[in-house]
Amino acid sequence: MSDATASSPGDTPNPDGETRRIGADANGDEALWVRLLFMLGYWFLGNLAFSISIFLGALQFVVILIRGEANNELKTFSRNLIKFVWQCLAYVTFNTNEKPFPLNRFPDEKADD
Repeated sequence: MSDATASSPGDTPNPDGETRRIGADANGDEALWVRLLFMLGYWFLGNLAFSISIFLGALQFVVILIRGEANNELKTFSRNLIKFVWQCLAYVTFNTNEKPFPLNRFPDEKADD
């Protein structure tokens, strides 16, 4: 008789000799699946924010044509929106575990003129 425990293809032994599900955290939660859902949400929000950034760039162009100078409030908001897009990309590509806005603060650094 064998005293090996039954395991499924998704199970792997950890250094302690215990078997755990791939993608599960220490509590047995499916953390990787939850992160996938967050990644999909931040992918959508990042794409939306990117599109808005492109629109704001075109709007700033029109403002400069009419006024002869850039709108500082628009420039500040655009810079913060770009930082948000970067945060979304960093989360989606596993470069950070910190979730961006709306689960964290929206970037709010002032523009350097």
